[in-house]
Amino acid sequence: MPSLRTQAHLLPVPHDLIAAKNDLRRQMRESIRTISAGDLGARTESLLDHLKEGPLSSATTGVCVALFGGIQGEPDLLPLISWLTGRGARPVFFGFDEHGLVPRWVTNASSLSRGPFGVWMPDESCQRLDFSDLDLVLVPGLAFDRHGGRLGRGRGYFDRLFGRPEVRAQRIGVCFQPQVVAAVPVEGHDARVQLIVTDQGVIRVDSAAL
Repeated sequence: MPSLRTQAHLLPVPHDLIAAKNDLRRQMRESIRTISAGDLGARTESLLDHLKEGPLSSATTGVCVALFGGIQGEPDLLPLISWLTGRGARPVFFGFDEHGLVPRWVTNASSLSRGPFGVWMPDESCQRLDFSDLDLVLVPGLAFDRHGGRLGRGRGYFDRLFGRPEVRAQRIGVCFQPQVVAAVPVEGHDARVQLIVTDQGVIRVDSAAL
């Protein structure tokens, strides 16, 4: 018997919902392109500070924190590798296999290279971890809302990740403030985040929506 999340994947998606998602993706890409390189750097520095002072303040010995990066317009999270390692935490980047995302422990940015879609991927020599090892997952997205709604790039990798029963990590959306919108169009299988961190601070998600 398929799980409820799997069943949701099988249900037909209304055309207007697909159109709404695609329209918002287009708007967000255009909005991100208007951010200058200098402003992008300043916003990223501020965002990293809010992460360190907020949800990552608990990332100490043994805590696994999944990071992301590589796509133009996303915040540069690579400085967190050395910061987390220095605290005894375990930075994680995702690779890919035929089943989807593969978490690997990365201790140095030199272990990363560009993979599909330009994302940073860990070398296969990096230790593979179990999904149950993940404690915090920083989640990319084109848009988020204050109910935890997330609009990804349409490939569903993170939705499938969070659909795994062994993944119990806290889901933290990471983006720039202009990417926080009033409402994100969501489907039944779309995973929500539990917290959002932007360059302007930490946004507590309405727990009733989770």
